[in-house]
Amino acid sequence: SNSLESALAQSAKYPISRLSLAQLLNFGEMEDPHTRLNQSCQFIQNEGLIRLAHMIQEMRTLPEEFLGEQHIKRVYNWYLESYRDILEAEQITPESTPEAGQIFTGRVRSVLRRHDATVLTFAMGFRALKQKGMLRNERYVTKYLDRFLMSRIGIRFLFNQMPFLVVVVSYAVCISATIQHIALVSPPASSLSHIDKDKGARWVGSIDRACDVCTIAYDAASNAKMLCETTHYNSPDFKIVTPNKARPIVSYVPSHLYHILFELLKNSFRAVSEHHADVSNVPPVKVVIVKGDDDLTIKVSDEGGGIPFSDVSKLFSYFYTTAETPDLDLWSESMPDMNNAPLAGNDALVTTDNRFGYGLPVSRLYARYFGGDLKVISIQGYGTDAFVFLHSVAANAQEVLPSYRPAELQYKNMHTDWMAQSSTA
Repeated sequence: SNSLESALAQSAKYPISRLSLAQLLNFGEMEDPHTRLNQSCQFIQNEGLIRLAHMIQEMRTLPEEFLGEQHIKRVYNWYLESYRDILEAEQITPESTPEAGQIFTGRVRSVLRRHDATVLTFAMGFRALKQKGMLRNERYVTKYLDRFLMSRIGIRFLFNQMPFLVVVVSYAVCISATIQHIALVSPPASSLSHIDKDKGARWVGSIDRACDVCTIAYDAASNAKMLCETTHYNSPDFKIVTPNKARPIVSYVPSHLYHILFELLKNSFRAVSEHHADVSNVPPVKVVIVKGDDDLTIKVSDEGGGIPFSDVSKLFSYFYTTAETPDLDLWSESMPDMNNAPLAGNDALVTTDNRFGYGLPVSRLYARYFGGDLKVISIQGYGTDAFVFLHSVAANAQEVLPSYRPAELQYKNMHTDWMAQSSTA
């Protein structure tokens, strides 16, 4: 409708407000739950619309044959519907009743459920285009997917974070919120087993003020090892090394960190097992964790034979995978109702990442989301080192999000780094 188009255009004119972990933690310290409820709802009604509008407007820049593909068009329509839902909701003000805030929070949760299948549906769309020979410029598509998926991370994090700041959450709900806000890979509940039930105050939504990096790494490595043991008889052991005496503790989002480490470790376990297939005593996978004044650095090292230098850049392409690619026709038949696709479950999520080639690219996005990065260095014939860099100071960990601006959209024609531009916007 004309009114919807006018609102979209207006929302897209506003710049995206990029939040830091410190800002989110400070917001969680507000004592009055009613005030927190109203302010969080107000923020989503403003910032949520802006982020959705930027995403929708950039989706419209896709080639006509891309946006016309049935799966991609379905995702586009989902985002239009979500924008309309937030736009038409009752406006929350400082004087609004708690009931009004709870009704709006329920609407936000409905929006989140609508988009549970977004990544799988989008992956199927682009895979279909590739099979038809329509992806003639994979560099452009990879850049676009980086921006789209990073926008999605930012929207879902915001929509999940704000409602859970409203009340003091119970242990079970806190765990559920932490896991469910990861829409691309949902870690097993065991990955969060270190959380103390009596320390709920340290949680601000899905952020843990005292995130124990070693425990997250241990859980990710244990689960990666168990996964490897289902397909390989000689799964390696692992070692976690902390050169500094102090145990590395930071304010961070545990589920983001778990996602990154589980993906890296899963790849390392598989590489070592296959490279040493004829040896019973295989070298361990090593995880080195160091917290400095500014950075938290994690190195995952393996002796899995490495890959050619020419292939390293392909690791972050959405069209490169060493896993068997699923048959799209069979996949579509098994999930006839994509509006109710069970993507929130572990199996579907892991399959999306691994078998569609989204694992490492998405892990790098999670590392970059709060200003970090993920780098891979490989020695062909020996092994691979993966480095995860994150901010150890919450004030420095600020969202890195794309926006619908002409300067950023030049990525289509040039080798521009939109992340560097957006971080200074």
